[in-house]
Amino acid sequence: MKTIKFTLVALFLLTVQSICAESLEKGVSKQLAERRKAAISNVKYNLTFNVPADAKKKVLGEATITFDLNSKDDVILDFQGQFSGQVQIGKKKRPVTYQNEHIIIPFKYLKIGNVELTLEFICNDDALHRNGDYLYTIFVPDHARSVFPCFDQPDLRARFETKLNVPKGWKTMTSDGRYPIPTYLYSFVAGNFQEKAANRDGRKIRALYRETDPAKVLQLEKVFDEVAQSLKWMEGYTGIQCPFEEYGFVVLPGYQFGGMEHPGAIQLSDRRIFLGNNPSQEEELSRSELIAHETAHLWFGDMVSLKWFEDVWTKEVFANFMASKITRRQYSKVDHDLNFMKTYQTRAIAIDRTEGTHPIAMDLDNLRNASMLYDNIIYDKAPVMMRMLERTMGASSLQNGLRSYLAHNFFKNASWDDLLTILDNENPTAGVRQFSDVWVKQKGMPIIHTSYKDGNLIVSQTDPYGRGLCWRQKFQIQVIYPLGASKTVNVDMQQPVMIFKLREKPAILIPNYNGQGYGQFTLDDEYINQLPLRLITTRNNLNRYTLVETIHENYLRGKVNPAYFGELYRMMMSEKDPMIMSAAVDHMFKIAFDLTQAQRNTLELCMMDLLGENRLPECRQAIIRKLASNMTSPGVVEQIRTIWEKHNETIFNEHDYMNMAYRLAMLQPDRWQDILNTERSRLQSEDLRKEFDYVSRACNPDATKRTELFNSLLKPENRQQEPWALHALDLLSADIYAPDNIKYITASLNSLQYLQQTSDIFFPSNWMKTVLAHQKSPAAKQVVEQFLATDKKQPEILKNKVREAAWVLLKQQPYVEKQKPVVVSKSKTAAKKTTKR
Repeated sequence: MKTIKFTLVALFLLTVQSICAESLEKGVSKQLAERRKAAISNVKYNLTFNVPADAKKKVLGEATITFDLNSKDDVILDFQGQFSGQVQIGKKKRPVTYQNEHIIIPFKYLKIGNVELTLEFICNDDALHRNGDYLYTIFVPDHARSVFPCFDQPDLRARFETKLNVPKGWKTMTSDGRYPIPTYLYSFVAGNFQEKAANRDGRKIRALYRETDPAKVLQLEKVFDEVAQSLKWMEGYTGIQCPFEEYGFVVLPGYQFGGMEHPGAIQLSDRRIFLGNNPSQEEELSRSELIAHETAHLWFGDMVSLKWFEDVWTKEVFANFMASKITRRQYSKVDHDLNFMKTYQTRAIAIDRTEGTHPIAMDLDNLRNASMLYDNIIYDKAPVMMRMLERTMGASSLQNGLRSYLAHNFFKNASWDDLLTILDNENPTAGVRQFSDVWVKQKGMPIIHTSYKDGNLIVSQTDPYGRGLCWRQKFQIQVIYPLGASKTVNVDMQQPVMIFKLREKPAILIPNYNGQGYGQFTLDDEYINQLPLRLITTRNNLNRYTLVETIHENYLRGKVNPAYFGELYRMMMSEKDPMIMSAAVDHMFKIAFDLTQAQRNTLELCMMDLLGENRLPECRQAIIRKLASNMTSPGVVEQIRTIWEKHNETIFNEHDYMNMAYRLAMLQPDRWQDILNTERSRLQSEDLRKEFDYVSRACNPDATKRTELFNSLLKPENRQQEPWALHALDLLSADIYAPDNIKYITASLNSLQYLQQTSDIFFPSNWMKTVLAHQKSPAAKQVVEQFLATDKKQPEILKNKVREAAWVLLKQQPYVEKQKPVVVSKSKTAAKKTTKR
């Protein structure tokens, strides 16, 4: 491509030509999107990118955009990069206006019918993710405009042709552009990658990767198998063959998401794909669910896309809901109801319990704000809602409805309300719209209280926001009588209060026994205190996990004595389910963290002692991983140091040993450099060494250097690998650096909007969770409370991210032992009165 030349005017793009009569805001407003959708169709992009080997040099490009125009309005393209201020229309170059990241092309240069525009440009680097000898693009939710001129809105689908001019030896992968897709699903990858291909069921699957460990590379065969299984299951469930011909994926180090569903060029995190020599069951399940999730997106999200301003969340609910079904076929020995609860329900509740929660469905005024809507409500509560909906209308009715939804909207955009219309026709008696009005369009979760009175079991549901809502759902309550007999009560909660007759007063009540309910489950004090005693005697895995979570939620609300650590310990001595084990370890450490330093040290030693009682590898793996990143007890530090020095346990991967080294270096400042140098010398790949060099800077015992590092992380150019940045931030925010690191909270709160504007989705929320995770002091609490009370600059939706992240710091209630009332008998009272006379 010929060299792009710039005039002085082109270098100052904000002053080009004239100001358009219509005032345009940055991003894509709903008004602009609707206007363009009505006027423009049949879009095609023919794109060329010249990628230099030197990541410091700009990527140059040329775009030829063709489309049909049916309106005499000016045509508005979205673009954040640089261009000459001219657009070639036909054979002539025409001057155009640039305003607030929009290229405005006057209709006087155009015509009704087919239009062809050609522009040469310089890409903005923000969404190119350049990493030395490779790059990859992520355009979700509205970042395509940072790389090339386009109509950057999901409902203006387009076909893409791409030419990548790259250094010799580089490999490339681009989205399958033969079918119309939204701009956020378009992507390209280029760089120094290895390549592997496979054929499964007559389909070629292609992979690019940078991993050099032969044992890990062999895992790609398993990945190819799981891709094929996911494709086959989705084709069977939907009745539609895979809508894209190409299935390619690239495994990226330091990737900021789990994955991204670009058709033909799916992006996946290396940490989720390439597992250690002895991966845990949860790690294998997580990989399978990720592959199933991204594969399901080929139907839900890629073939049928959302109407972005209405339903940001819908593509994710379908993908996770389908992923949970697909993995059931692949892991026959796993309790999938337990896995569903742990993977989705528990995470959703962690947000829904906070004041920062929101409805699953949220309105969007501008695509640039879409990233603020992504969190565990969309990804985790939505699948819970779908499972509730499936139970409400029946599995076959839901499947038939989803098949119709896909068939009617083949390579189109559709909304949640479009689906509700189809589901309502499929099962008119299910009341899907009434169901959706509560579960989808309202925020929060119910408080579901179980009590006993006068021969009746009373289950009452309360709306914590006083709206009088009732979340229709089904769940079980286990009733255990004084002599040991038990009864399971099936609750179909269609109204706020349900009453069930019991033969006698129960000794124990266990709410949500089967984990099918969703909400805050509470009991009267006499029953809540009995729950920990049932941990050791509850044999069913799902029932036991549900009990663990119910106790933990009530512990956070000050209803359960932290002494229940002892009952958790007793359960863990013989626990065999890896998912329950990891949850129990997390809860054990939370109790230890909440206590005094001396008590915490004692409980950490107790956790290490568990390894002598439960010798399952999963138990050792879970406990050592938790303590290695959080230990303070000198006795535990010595034991972890021995494990790290020996470096010979195959149940731990290199990242586990890196985490041990980070914590040891922080706890032993006189040896910090020796520890880090030793760990670095063990690392086998250049990408791993880069990550270690980046993160380990946070272990510096010099507080001034740590503050300099924190301030550098606020700048977008220093956090291109967002997971590395968050890991460094986690170390900087560690409890052993308190109270010095409280100042990072203030700086983070003041920078929140800037972080949102200069990062990918999830990052601002993850940043706040990370900077607050290890804080429990009154001073830290005061900083956050003052911000929430006085700040007028941050959007409310961002302040809600703070409320979510700070819930434990601000709202967790300490347990207070209740004084038992002194009962004085009537005879003694009479005697005292007689004496006084």
